[in-house]
Formats: sequence, C-alpha cells, structure tokens
Amino acid sequence: MHHSRPLLLLVDLARQTADAITAELAATAETIRTTAEDLPAYTGGTPGQRRPTVVVLGETVPAPVGVVHSLRPHPADLAVAVTASPATRNELATLPLLFSSAAVRRVDGGEAARRMPQVVSELLRQLSHRHMHAAAQAQAQRRLSAGTSIDRQLGERLLGRFLTQAPIGVLMLDGDAVIAWNRRAADMLELTEPESVRRPVTGLFPEEQRTALQRHLSDSGQHRETEPDAVFERVRGDGTSQALHLAVRQVLDTEGRNRTLVLTEDVTDRLHAQRKLAERTGHALLTAEVAAAMTAPGPLDERLRRCVRAATDRLGADRVCIWTLNTRGQLAHAVCAADDAGLPDSSSCRTTQRALVEKVVAAHRPHLDVLPRSGPRASRLTDGPRSFAAFPLVSGGELLGVLSLTTRLALPGSVLTVLENIADQIAVGTQQDRLLNRLSEATRALERPLLPPRLPAMPGFEIAARYAPFSQGLHIGGDFYDAFTTPDGRHVLVLGDVCGKGPDAAAITGLVRHTLWAAAQHTSDPAHVLGLVNNALLRQNAPFCTLAYVVVDTTRAPARLQIASAGHPAPLLRRANGDTAPLEMRGALLGVLDTPHHAVTEVELGPGDTLVLYTDGFTEGAGAANRRDPEDLAATLASLPPAAAPGSAENVATALMDDAHRWWGERLRDDLAVLALTALPGTAAAAQPPDDDTGTSAG
Repeated sequence: MHHSRPLLLLVDLARQTADAITAELAATAETIRTTAEDLPAYTGGTPGQRRPTVVVLGETVPAPVGVVHSLRPHPADLAVAVTASPATRNELATLPLLFSSAAVRRVDGGEAARRMPQVVSELLRQLSHRHMHAAAQAQAQRRLSAGTSIDRQLGERLLGRFLTQAPIGVLMLDGDAVIAWNRRAADMLELTEPESVRRPVTGLFPEEQRTALQRHLSDSGQHRETEPDAVFERVRGDGTSQALHLAVRQVLDTEGRNRTLVLTEDVTDRLHAQRKLAERTGHALLTAEVAAAMTAPGPLDERLRRCVRAATDRLGADRVCIWTLNTRGQLAHAVCAADDAGLPDSSSCRTTQRALVEKVVAAHRPHLDVLPRSGPRASRLTDGPRSFAAFPLVSGGELLGVLSLTTRLALPGSVLTVLENIADQIAVGTQQDRLLNRLSEATRALERPLLPPRLPAMPGFEIAARYAPFSQGLHIGGDFYDAFTTPDGRHVLVLGDVCGKGPDAAAITGLVRHTLWAAAQHTSDPAHVLGLVNNALLRQNAPFCTLAYVVVDTTRAPARLQIASAGHPAPLLRRANGDTAPLEMRGALLGVLDTPHHAVTEVELGPGDTLVLYTDGFTEGAGAANRRDPEDLAATLASLPPAAAPGSAENVATALMDDAHRWWGERLRDDLAVLALTALPGTAAAAQPPDDDTGTSAG
C-alpha cells in the first residue's frame, strides 16, 4: 500500500507531550497513538525500504534501549525519539554510542513537552529529504538505462545533469575500463579526458588492493547479502593518502549490455578518525589489562607474562620482552611474548636485543630506533628494518629492569606514550612485589619463634594444633599456642590471644610464652604460672592477654586435667560417646589486675575423650556484634564420629577449623587457633618419667 505522508507513532507518551506534537505536525504526518506491544505491526518490513516513520517513546516504556534495538532504526526510513526519565537516564546514555543522532535522539522528560515537537519535526524533515533523494536517484537510474548507446557518450551527456552535479563521485565502467565520470569523481581520482578514458579502474589504486577491488567490482549485486560497498585506499598524485567508499550498481544500456556504475565517496577524514578512536581504545584496554595483571594475585612471573602478551596482541608487535635487574645489578631476561603461536624462543631476544637493552640500563633513559610512519596506517613488512623501543622500569628512583619491543610496524608517538605508561605500571607492580616479599620474609621471621617447633610426644594421647592468621603473608596474628613437658613429668597445654596485631603483639607473645615455660620449670601449678605471667605483663606495661592453661597428669588413670582460664573462651570437652559441652570457667584477664584470681577446674580425661582449646576467632570471627555461642561449636564436635582410632585429635582440630571458615566465609576478620588433646581408647595411662627430648619449647 502506498502512503503519501510519513508516519508518526506516539508510544505511551504523556498527554501534554502527545498533544503538543499532534498540534504541530498533524498536517505533515499521519499520527497514531499506540503502545510498545503494538509497534511491530507498524514498523515491520525491510530497513531502508519502509514507509518513512518516526517513533516517539514515552517515559513509561519499559527497557527503552531494547525497544530501540527491536525497531531497527535506519537513516533512510525510521528514526526514534526517546523520552528519558530519572530511572532510565543512565541506560539511555549508551544510545549515542550505538546509533547516530540522525537515527535516534534523546530528550529529558522535564523538557519533553517543549522540545519534543521540534526534535520530531527535525527527524521527519531528515527522513523526507532522504526519501526524496532516493526516489530521484532511482528515476535517474531509469533514465540512464533508457538512454542511447553508452559507448559514444562521455561526461555530462552520458551521466545526465543529476549525476554530473551530484556531490558524490560517479564512475561508469565497461568491464574494468573507465568510460565516463562526473565532476566530483574527476576531482577525487584526478581523471582527465582523453587520457583517463578506457583506463582500468584498478590502475588508480595500489597493487596490493587491485585483486580485492576487482573481486568487489565483479561480484554481482544480486548475490550480495549486504550493501555492495567497501573502502579502498590509494595515494594521490601529491603523495597524500586517500580512502574511498565504493558502492557498486549494475545497469544495462539500450542494447542490453552490462555496465557498472560506481558511486565514490571520499571518507579519508572519517576513516582516520575511526582508526584514531580504535587506536585510543586499544591503548586504553592495554593500559587496563596491564593494571589488572600487575594488581592480580599470583607469582610475579605469571603477571609479567600477561603484560607482555597483552602488549604483543594490542600493539601488533613481533616481540615484547621484560628484562629484570637482580640485587647485584645483573641483567636477566625475565619473560617475553611473540606474535607467533606457541612459546617464544627467548634466545633470539638475548642475541638481538641485549646490547640495546644494556644501553638503556647504562643511560637510565629510553632507547628508540623507530621507522618513519607513512600513510594512514603503517604497513607490516616481512623483511627489512624493524622498529625497536625500550623503556627503563623505574620505581622510587630504583632501576628494576627494562621493557623492550620490536615490530615491523612504524611506531607513532601515541604508541610510544602508551609503552612508557605501561612501563611505569610494570615498574610500580614489580617494586610492590619485591616489597611484599621482603615484608613476608620479615613476617615469617617474626612468626617463627611464636609457635612451638613441634608438639611433645604423649604416649597414650594424641595432640593436634591448627593456626590460621587472618591475612596470610603480611599479618602477624595475636593468637598463639604452646605445649611442653615439665620436669615433674606433667604436660602443659597453653592457648592464648594477645591484644593487638603486628610486631608489638609478636613481642608480647614471645614474652608470654617464655614466661610460661620458665615459670613451669619450677612448678606447673596454674596459680603460680599465671601469676608470674600477669606480673611480667604489668612490668612491661603491655596489652592484656587471654589464656587457657591446662596441666595434664598422665600418671593417673584416667588422666587428671587442671584447667584455668584467664578471660578466655570456654574450653570444650567431648566425651567418647560424642557428648560435647563447654566447661564454664571464669578468670581475670592477664596484665590488668595486680592480684588476679584464677579458679582451677579439675576434670578426668578418659579413653576416647577430647579436650579442645580455641581462640575467640571461632566465636567472634566477624566482630563482637556477630557472635556464635560455644554451644554451636560443641554441636559441631558432637556430630563427629566417636574417637575409635588414632587421628581423633587431628580430626577434631580440622573439623573445627573447616567449620569456622565455612561459617564466617568472607566476613572472617580474626585469627584462628585451636589445640586438641585426645586420650586414645584401649591404652591405659601410666606414669611417665621426665623426658628431656619431648619437644619442650624454649619460649
């Protein structure tokens, strides 16, 4: 059905805005008020061949970007105006990136009633103009096909006034030969009569593009799935580059002979802008990839390998390498990536690049050997000279290594700038990795004396311990444990938590462990030992400490335990049948009162029974406001199988640690330490003489 007027669809539009548009444009276009669901009935058909239509979307249309996509806006026959609401403003901000302003326009809801009629009117004028232009072109084509013999007509007589004066270049070809052109084509392609008549059109372009151009011209438009056009580049007579958009149309002359009409548009500036945008986008992505790699966890070599791989891919380089300097200033090839598949051969780097890299190390400045850039884009050569660029990796005034690149492409200033930027990122990341390694070594050195090197042997019993600081690597926790045998043959188990973290807490932990061990050498009595620890903390004006102190007498059957608590979470006692309960105990913190009192609880540990000591990370791992009760931990232990074989203490310690990590997950903000002692079933306790080689730790 033919429609003489364009169509205007108002979709879920506010009444005031709809009335304003209708009042202004009712005489220009057919206006229909509809909903988003009914739009397909009005906007179907092939894009570019539909009735000129403008769709106006109101603020209440759900998912407006999706609706715009489904409409398939086309500059020839369908445009969309969208009303933005506060809820959809951020979503609609992507529209200018996806569609040109000739196809999709956005208007804020607060200004819709005032601005929307003007915007819709402008879109209608653009569509009508394009529609009329397409109709005029079709008429000219029909007139051209109905003309007399083509071979005997040149210039204006052949193409007619319309095509001769058109702002787009037009060429007429007989096979591959140019037989006519308009003024615009003559200016673009530097064509003159009679020299250019019957000249092969492929001769106007460089040799490397001629095969593709010939295929483009000979491919029948009837079998194309897309528009029969493409962009080809050439060099003008003055040596400057030029990019031409070529659209091919097949026509017949009056004698039925095939002729080719080529519509030519100079898109040099547009192509350069697109390439510049793509280049900047690639450089931004490269910078982001390097930043992500250098801040990611994992070994430094792996992160550096990700950096050189990204640089090779994004910059089209033949090879990118990172060289490092060790503490003695010696240069070593660290990692590299090449543009070919598989692992790169690093021996070629050492052969071809080392001398140049050494210059960078000696001068502390970049070394550039860059090919000149010619044409809109650099061409890759299989042979001949290559560009080389190397930048020092410097952080905090320290030279850490060199980033080097070789390529058969010219390197413009923008590439050199991005290389310098990623060299800075790699240097900072490498320096941070080295500092973290040094801190990790210092942390391990401080942590080493804070825990016993091994647990003592206790025949008839099994002892197990687990310790997990909150932040692995750089964090010195305040939790600690110890286990040793005293001169009188008893065994002492200790688990505590010093207030604070870091080196200060490590120093206090060392003081507490040393005082505990030294005091127990005289007598293991809890009152005596805890009193001396309290005095040592007060003397040093140190932070307080919580402690669970256990003396195990294995000379009796069953074993007798003396347990004292200094403000520590209640120990758990798990009987052989699985029944588990906290031991309610009270006692003052150590390092707070001058004469604290610590009650002693005595329990028997029979075959299959297990005593468990733990720190407050198990009950307050995500902060004091988010607590677990000791009964929760007791329920976890009660669900374990009975202690019928060796490994019971290990199983208990592991189960409690796994349960804590599972319970707190990402919320965990505290250290975890657990110490478990199991009386093995089937083994009667007997008096054990003092043993000097029982793993006693010297605090």
